[in-house]
Amino acid sequence: MPQEAIYERQRLIEGLEIPEVASVVGCGGTGFWTALLLSMSGIKELILVDTDIVEVSNLNRLLLQESSVGKKKAEALKELISGIRKEIRIEIQDMRIEKPIDCQILRGDIFCCTDNLKSQQIICAFCKKNELAYQRIGYDGTILNVSKTFPLSLKDTDEDRGYTITPSWVIPAVFAAAAGVSSRTYKELCLMDDIGKVHIQHSSHICRKILDDARIEGEDNIIDNIEDHIPDNYGYCDDCSRIDPDGSDYGYCPDCEEHYSDDDIEDIKEKAKNEEYDRIIGEIEAGEITDPKLLEAIRKWAKAKGGK
Repeated sequence: MPQEAIYERQRLIEGLEIPEVASVVGCGGTGFWTALLLSMSGIKELILVDTDIVEVSNLNRLLLQESSVGKKKAEALKELISGIRKEIRIEIQDMRIEKPIDCQILRGDIFCCTDNLKSQQIICAFCKKNELAYQRIGYDGTILNVSKTFPLSLKDTDEDRGYTITPSWVIPAVFAAAAGVSSRTYKELCLMDDIGKVHIQHSSHICRKILDDARIEGEDNIIDNIEDHIPDNYGYCDDCSRIDPDGSDYGYCPDCEEHYSDDDIEDIKEKAKNEEYDRIIGEIEAGEITDPKLLEAIRKWAKAKGGK
């Protein structure tokens, strides 16, 4: 089957950028779906990094048959991907990322899907140092972690295998993988909750309606709670109140910073405008124009006049 036909509709999506090469570290719940989604999106080369084997308990969230139990996860994943996208070159690294030098096997966009905290930190630091695209994708049963930043937890751990027994379900794994792949490839996706409660953090794109609603909500909150947003002693000095208690006029004293009424401000603006006019006329008369925009405008004007 021609590959062009497979991606015929996908190519209609403006701004979708599929990497040619990607490394997926960890082929468990999120890593499995991350590699699969990248493959179905048209990636050309995959590096799968994992040492674990498929267990019966993995089958609730991995698209594998019972015959895969006992196989290496990376091998089983490679077989699945090769069955639907045989043109993809897949490289398996049967190892763990335990020290910085191990990261030399990583190429392309890096998708960190391992549940080992030490490995997460090493991979993130390696990507930052070498300016490689980095995407963290994970979940611990209830909380999705999809980010481009250093892992937040810095606690010491003696566990080598990361999460050993964690509540796991296919939906969060797929959800996290889809969000992570989308974050690297397509900036226009927006998640909306049907009851109007939306939480978006560090999103590269949020639809205009959400932004407008959030802005209006924020402005309304400030207006409704204006006292909370005014610094203590604002508008006051030791000798007087900036605003007259009667609300009729502004107070003055030698220690107050200068205050202007609306009429004063208009007068200042008019004076500044006239002074700028005088400066421009003076430069033109002296033939010493320094503003490049003004020079260009004069050239266009002279050209137009000369053509008449």
